[in-house]
Formats: sequence, C-alpha cells, structure tokens
Amino acid sequence: MAYGIPERAVMIALMALNKETRNSELKRRYRLDLKKAARDKLNREGLVQSRSLPGKGFAHELTDAGWAWVVAELDAKVPPRAGSPGGALYALLNGLKAALEARGMVIQDLFAPAAAGPAGSLRDRIRQAYRGLASLPRDWVELRDLRKQLGDWPRREVDLELARMFRENEVNLTLHEDRGRLTQADRDAALRLGVEDMHLISME
Repeated sequence: MAYGIPERAVMIALMALNKETRNSELKRRYRLDLKKAARDKLNREGLVQSRSLPGKGFAHELTDAGWAWVVAELDAKVPPRAGSPGGALYALLNGLKAALEARGMVIQDLFAPAAAGPAGSLRDRIRQAYRGLASLPRDWVELRDLRKQLGDWPRREVDLELARMFRENEVNLTLHEDRGRLTQADRDAALRLGVEDMHLISME
C-alpha cells in the first residue's frame, strides 16, 4: 500500500513519540494533522490505532505493524515529491538504521520511554528463566522457550531488555544456521537485532 507524505510523516512522528498522542498535539507541536481519510486508511491497514476522545478529537498510537513499517522505511528511498525537508528526513532515517545496526540496537530501544520501575526486576526474571531451562551455564536455549517463562511480561519490554543485556555483554544471542528447520514458533519468538532475527540465547 502506498502512503503519502502526510501519512508517512505522522507514522514517523508517532514512532519518535512512542506513546498515544492527541491529534491536537501533533498539529500544535509538529504541524501534522491526521485527517479523517488518512486516519481511516491507516486504521484500516492496522498501522495506527486511533481512539476518539469525547469533545477532544482523536488520539493516535503506532501499532506493532506500524513499528514494522517504520523499520522497513529506515532504508527506503526518498518518496516522490517529498521535497527538501522529506529528503533530509529520509537521510536521517537511513543514518539511523546504520547507527542501530552498528550498536546492535532495535529502534524501539532508542525511543523507549523511561522505565517506570527498576530494570533489574525483568532482568532477574530473564536470568531465572534461562537457568531453569539451561543444563549448564552458556548452554544455548531457544528464545521461544524463554518467552514462555516470561508470559506475563509485555513482548516489547522483554525485547528491549534482551537488547540491553546483549549490548552490555550479559547475554549472547545468535540465529539458527539451518533456517529450513525453523518452526513458526521459532520465527514468532525471534528477536530482531540489526537485520538479523535471533533465535537462541546463552549466558553465565
């Protein structure tokens, strides 16, 4: 599905804000206005979730599919008729992709809001889950099995914490070399780092 510059701009802004944002705030702070036709289109495509606020218009938030669209857009070419500001924006997106890959980060990590509580609580749960699955330290454990032990934690929070632990050299992550043996459960549980999907984890 093709999207115009206004639709693209709103989705990229919602990525950077990483929270439900009122249309009035988008207009006031960023001169972006998600009008009805564009709103209905993005809602229908499942990229943006919009909520009606009685007497206050709409509030919008990027969905998981919307985040996936933004990730794909990081190395996209400048759209036709984007103009100089659009060209500068896509130069920034392309540079952002290179920076994320160099650091082994995911884009959600970069724009994550400050944690409400100590990260150690989730980190401890990850360590406990790993030790319950691994026979020995540094054994490789399937991410699909680890995630089952963390079922009460939101997927995005787990992904962000795993990416932090990887950057801090607290865990090792790798992919299955034989992609033909991957199950759908393996694919669903994978963690995207840079341009690769990781399926296995190990730690001390």
